[in-house]
Amino acid sequence: MVNTVVNETGTVVISQTAIAQIAYKAVSECFGVIGMPAQNIAQFLRGEGANKGIEVKIKENGIHIMVQIQVLYGTKISEIAKNISDAVLYAVEYATGMRVETLEIKIAGIRVVD
Repeated sequence: MVNTVVNETGTVVISQTAIAQIAYKAVSECFGVIGMPAQNIAQFLRGEGANKGIEVKIKENGIHIMVQIQVLYGTKISEIAKNISDAVLYAVEYATGMRVETLEIKIAGIRVVD
């Protein structure tokens, strides 16, 4: 499986939740990102905050990540998306040693901050 790293000292299994938390941290540090809404009502009701707005699927060919964000009004969305892409790919691949196959960024809304 792609989320298992085997070396001379043993085996390490990295969970989807851990990968989502790494991606969440990377996204939350990007300029222009105002928030990341919960993926569904169940996630909202459970109060999951450490990886809300991030969905991770681990498949044989790599990691598939979907990020849902709200952006700051007046910022260039294409630049925000590029920054998120660079940050998430670097953070996840560096921390896990696994390859991100796809990264999907969805703009859930645009907010004005006073």
